[in-house]
This record gives sequence, C-alpha cells and structure tokens, in this order.
Amino acid sequence: MIPTDPLIAQLAVPVAATVIAVVLIRLMGGAGAGARAAAFGVPIGLIAGYAVLPGLPWTPPVEAADKLIWLALGGGLLGLLVDVSVHGRVIASILGFLWPAVAIAWLVGPAIFTADEATLYRYAEVAVVLGVITVRLNQIGASGFTGSAAAAVIAAGLGALAFVSGGSVATAIGFPLAAAGLGWLMCNWPAWRFPFGVAGLLGGTGTAMALAAHAALFTTTNSSLILIVLAAVLVEPLARAWVARNALAKAEAAQPLAFAVLVAIPAAIAVVLALFAPDIVPSIF
Repeated sequence: MIPTDPLIAQLAVPVAATVIAVVLIRLMGGAGAGARAAAFGVPIGLIAGYAVLPGLPWTPPVEAADKLIWLALGGGLLGLLVDVSVHGRVIASILGFLWPAVAIAWLVGPAIFTADEATLYRYAEVAVVLGVITVRLNQIGASGFTGSAAAAVIAAGLGALAFVSGGSVATAIGFPLAAAGLGWLMCNWPAWRFPFGVAGLLGGTGTAMALAAHAALFTTTNSSLILIVLAAVLVEPLARAWVARNALAKAEAAQPLAFAVLVAIPAAIAVVLALFAPDIVPSIF
C-alpha cells in the first residue's frame, strides 16, 4: 500500500527514494559514470515524495507545483546528460545561471510573450539574482557538502516560510526537496563519496531557485523574507570557516550538521518574522 500520510510523503519517502536511487545509479554506472551521475537521485527523491501526496494530480503540468516537478525532472535529465558526457565546471556554471530564467519562462507559459515591459524587467531581475546564487552554490559545492547542504536548507526554509504564510506550492515542493537533499547528504556521510553534479545542480538546486522565483513573483509571500532565506549563501563562508576552526565540529561526521545549523539561521529569522512580525520588513514586490 502506498503511504499517503503527508508527513511520510514529504519527509520519509524523498529520503528513502533518494538513497535508493543514488545507490542504484552508482552500482549500475560504476565508479566513474555512476559516481558522477549519482546526484540524479535528488530529483528522483523529490518526484517520489510529490507523487505519493494525495489529491495532487501532476500530469499534465497545469498547476505551478506540477510544473516545478516537471522542471526538476527535465533539469535532472539534462544534468545527467552533461555529467556522463562532458566534464567541466564552465558549462555547469552557464546552465546554472540560465536555469532560473528557464524556470520563470516555464512557470509563466505563453503569457510571457504578451507581458508588459515592467513585468518582464521584474522577471529578469529575479532570474539574474537567482542565477548568481545558483552559480555560487555550484562553486562552493564542487568538492564537498556545503553547496548541496545550503541548497537543502534554502528549500526547507522556503517550505517553512510558505507553511506559515499559507503558500501551498512552496510547502508541497520545498519540504520534499529538502528531504531529498537530506537523503543525498546521508549517502555522503560520514565521508564525501559523490560529486554534486549538474544533475543535482539543475534538478535540485535549480528547483529550489525556481521555487523561490515562484514564491517571490506569483504568491503573496513577502519577497524580502524570501531574500532573507536565500541569504544562506552569504552566511556560507562564515559557517564553513567556523566549522573548520571549531573543535566541536572538526570531526568529519559532525561537519555537515554543524554547517546546516549555521546556514539555517537566516531561514529561521525569516520564519519568525513571518509568524510574529510579517509587516516589519516591507516586501520588494
């Protein structure tokens, strides 16, 4: 029987599906291609968590949440193709920078061709900011847990912010995506085993950025609070330095947890503000 409890669907299923997918991809692809493609397990985990949610038909992709799921699948497949055929950080950075723009165009649909100049400018602003963040997360995650952990924290923060603000789409996507990120980190704990390739960048991090774009542009969620959640990327260097120097976090097994707690501080601040002082920070849009 397929579990339909929302908590199981949003947390346990993505974790389990991601771990299983990563292990199978590694076994089938071997130490070379399998390891490089292992991050495809992240969008698989997200899709599995979303697919078992009750009352959420996701084909054809009409609703925003459905479109985000298909975006994760498309990004994961494109990234998988890059991971197994092309080796280089430049193409990953280019795709990462462009992906939020692709996501916004996908979410808007044909209406983007009739949008006025002010609306298109707003879309471009958001796409550029999120593109830069995606590239930065790709850079810091090249050889360790920091990029994927920060992306998972951002996804969880967006889900929590939507939960307290009444945003169903970000809740339905943010929590399963964060859980899939947790599954990925479990596969790389206590020692780092697999690179967070382009499949993870587009299918995981890119989906988190698309979720942020949707929340900022198409919901009533305070966009300034969304920016505070995204500030995890600014906290990351400080968190990484603290983890490297603090005796309590020097153990390799403890570093991902300590890092995640620190980069989650902006998200926690945003959620507290949304709960107790939602109007204290004016929204940008």
